[in-house]
Amino acid sequence: MVGKVGVIVSIVLFCIAVGVYSFVQLSVADKGKDVDLLSFVPLESVGLLETDNPDFLANEFPQTTYGLQLDTLRQSGLFPMVLNAVFPNADSTVHRLSNGIERMMISFHAPMSARNVVMYFRTHGSGREFLQRMMQRQGRRFVPKKESYRGSDIDIYALENGDFIAAYCGKGFCVLSYQKSLIEQVIDARKDDVSLREDAVFMECYEGKAVNFITLYGHAPSLPFLVRDCASCWSSFDIHLNSEVFYLSGSMVLPDSCRFRVTDRLYQMDSVSEDGLLVLSGQEKVDSCISRMISIPQHTLFEECVSNLSRDASFIFVADMDKLKGGDMLQVGGFYLPKFVMQHVDLFRSFIFSAQVTKVGNKYSHIIVFTYKN
Repeated sequence: MVGKVGVIVSIVLFCIAVGVYSFVQLSVADKGKDVDLLSFVPLESVGLLETDNPDFLANEFPQTTYGLQLDTLRQSGLFPMVLNAVFPNADSTVHRLSNGIERMMISFHAPMSARNVVMYFRTHGSGREFLQRMMQRQGRRFVPKKESYRGSDIDIYALENGDFIAAYCGKGFCVLSYQKSLIEQVIDARKDDVSLREDAVFMECYEGKAVNFITLYGHAPSLPFLVRDCASCWSSFDIHLNSEVFYLSGSMVLPDSCRFRVTDRLYQMDSVSEDGLLVLSGQEKVDSCISRMISIPQHTLFEECVSNLSRDASFIFVADMDKLKGGDMLQVGGFYLPKFVMQHVDLFRSFIFSAQVTKVGNKYSHIIVFTYKN
């Protein structure tokens, strides 16, 4: 469970970098408001991405100063592009998008890979007609093979590269996946009421949003060191992008049986203060450190990252990724950083990683910031 959030975020960042969402072209007339997409998402999902504006990701991310740096994910071969066989010319159409979608979800499933995902669209009318129009806009005309599962039709589209895509469509919705078995899980979730809506911890974490949002939900702790003995936690991450920084904000929710151990751990971490690395636990220590940083007339970028954190935080962690090159620094960083970040430190050398956690009621609020070093 520890590495799932990192893997999911990395897939999302990869998709952003190469414009995977650019094939999603819904006109304003296609907007639907009646279908509850969450009721389709299987209970076994390990993560969920929800957005009303994939165009923002496709158009804005390439313009950021760190976009090229993260574009090395495309060359790494670690995460193949979701649905690239359906619309192989996505990059060439990314800047021609004129309309966003009203709501889209992507669920992630074990074992984690870019193929084990399901994409959900809310449409105004027939989901099948929506899919056919979407393909026709790319100059593709396929006659699907029809299969039946529990009285519902699954359309199987053969792609030009020899692969297949499975689709489950109806009035107001369209669900796509490379894996027919995942589409069957979607049908089970809907017919048997065993969707993520039945997960009490997830629903406490879930926040329905109205406009202009990108939110990732992971069935894992926000930071791996916090939870090592509780498999039922969920974390939310609102994804924010600007020219110099991208950051994730949200909260982690746990069952009552796990909260005491996590709270105890949060306030009893050992302090670390080295060149390019800072770990502080306890609100008083955090307040004292940040207040001192703010009082300094001239800041380094690292000090500025520290001073931008909240003095009310229960825990803060800041690391200059370029200085985590080995030895004790790398060992300490590896304890606090998400697993994916540590496994690919070279990819994040140009960033300062900052994180804060604050206990707010029964939730643990977090902000994770990647600041690009010019």
